[in-house]
Amino acid sequence: MYFKKVILSAVSLVLASSAFAWEPTKPIEAIMAWTPGSVNELSFRVLAKEVEKNTGAKFVIINRPGAGGVIGTEELSKKPADGYSVTNVSVPGIAAMDKVSVQGDGRSYTVDSFVYPTHIASSPFVIVAKAGDPVKNPKQFVQALKSEQVTIAASGGARLVYESVASSVKFKDTVRVDHKGPVDALTDVVGGNVRFAIVPSVVANPFYKDGRVQIVALSSNTTLVQMPEALPMATAIPNFDVSGMWALMLPSGTPKDVVEWYTREFTKAMKSEDAKAIFFDNLLQENKNLQNADNMKKWVSSRDRQWQPLVESVLLKNSQK
Repeated sequence: MYFKKVILSAVSLVLASSAFAWEPTKPIEAIMAWTPGSVNELSFRVLAKEVEKNTGAKFVIINRPGAGGVIGTEELSKKPADGYSVTNVSVPGIAAMDKVSVQGDGRSYTVDSFVYPTHIASSPFVIVAKAGDPVKNPKQFVQALKSEQVTIAASGGARLVYESVASSVKFKDTVRVDHKGPVDALTDVVGGNVRFAIVPSVVANPFYKDGRVQIVALSSNTTLVQMPEALPMATAIPNFDVSGMWALMLPSGTPKDVVEWYTREFTKAMKSEDAKAIFFDNLLQENKNLQNADNMKKWVSSRDRQWQPLVESVLLKNSQK
């Protein structure tokens, strides 16, 4: 009789915990702080499709581009912490370049204004030029920066790559151009309006595969099997490594069971064969060590500290103009 009571109590606890586990009962707003076609939206859509299939949840994409991602992120920061508003954030953006795009009181949030249920994807940025440009590798790119008048499109998280290069190379006459999104930057390269663009590799990949642009350099210190001829910037600037990373993000204060739902369902979605194939085709890699909220929070906080000196340097330069 005693053991029967113990078993019944254990079953009751399991049922009680299941009853209180969060499940969405209405559509979830996915606020994308970039234009359609960004890595944020592309990678989120792939996984959200799987989550919808597995759970019956419904995601509604809401694009809020502008100010280097700050407008959409600001909107998310003011949403209720109830699980019905989420984004797929660029870690270089939230941890560094948002502070440059909109300074001081104009941006009310910090990295601590959010929780991060799971890593979504990582991938290097790429420096691209129009097909046929004489600059074809990192060393030639650095030499062009030192000796020529150069225009470079680099916005949002990609600007962190630009500023990291600028901290190591003395430019002769380089102009950085802002764009609403990476597709706009690529279009301007193809059209000859800017010479180079720094964009996520996943966004550049279709332009690269159909021959409209060539890859000058990767922002990581490793190569990509999908772009075998592309060399890392570390071959020209020792130890250079500024990769893109995307993570789910919810407002701070979101209940633990809600965060756990996002972690569980999105990491499950990453295991689907369809998602794996799409991620590979688009040069996106997973990081299993960051597929939980605690590790992701530590990672974002460490990048925030690491990049702060560079942010301060950029802000100082801006104030002297």
